[in-house]
Amino acid sequence: MAKKIKSILPWIAVGSALAAAILTLAVISQRRQMLVDSGTTRPAAEAAVEQVFSPPPASLEEAGFQRAVEALPGKAYIAGVWLFAPDGRIISSSGMMRPKNGTAAGRAAAGALRLLETLPENALTAEQKTLVLAASAIQSEGEHNDVLRHFIREIRATNGPLLGLIGAAYDVSPAIGAPNVRWIVFLLAWLFFIGVYWISLPLWVWLDARHRGDRAGIWAMFVILGNLVALMAYILTRPKSS
Repeated sequence: MAKKIKSILPWIAVGSALAAAILTLAVISQRRQMLVDSGTTRPAAEAAVEQVFSPPPASLEEAGFQRAVEALPGKAYIAGVWLFAPDGRIISSSGMMRPKNGTAAGRAAAGALRLLETLPENALTAEQKTLVLAASAIQSEGEHNDVLRHFIREIRATNGPLLGLIGAAYDVSPAIGAPNVRWIVFLLAWLFFIGVYWISLPLWVWLDARHRGDRAGIWAMFVILGNLVALMAYILTRPKSS
């Protein structure tokens, strides 16, 4: 029985590796489709954010306004929200982004800072510079920028003065937050075949080493950790079959 299992394990490993490779392409293709900007999420996210400051609050510290901002993440495709004071100070950040503090200038990307340095001294007003830095700051995380897009809006009092800035990160596509059966099936199948492939190699080594009177357990563990490199090392150094 062990001999029969040993004889089919290499074929199982090869078949599983091929299936995993095909599924890898399918998963990548499916993910690319999920990341296509559908154009439908931004208007919904913008409407939800603009509703928070329409009409504008008396100040950014207004309790009702603060509660409305805190409730934004998770609504209408919104993943994260930042609130900036007129001077660029980060008042709050929430949602899937890690909480941040400091200033827009301190969080902005180096490219944005260099861009502002190249402009003539009076090319932008102080408010415009803060807007550029805040926009860069909300994009600076980078980790989720493949699945998210960003926008920033001014919050102005009824009589015109700038009260602050609010920035949001939103899902690039409705497919990001929605259950996707095909994606889940592909991913689970990929994990299954990767697991079968990864286990079949050390199992073959264990059976082969035991047959040859070698240290089967040690070699099997070595192949679990080292995969193909360890397998080649075993094949090159294994004792001849008696």
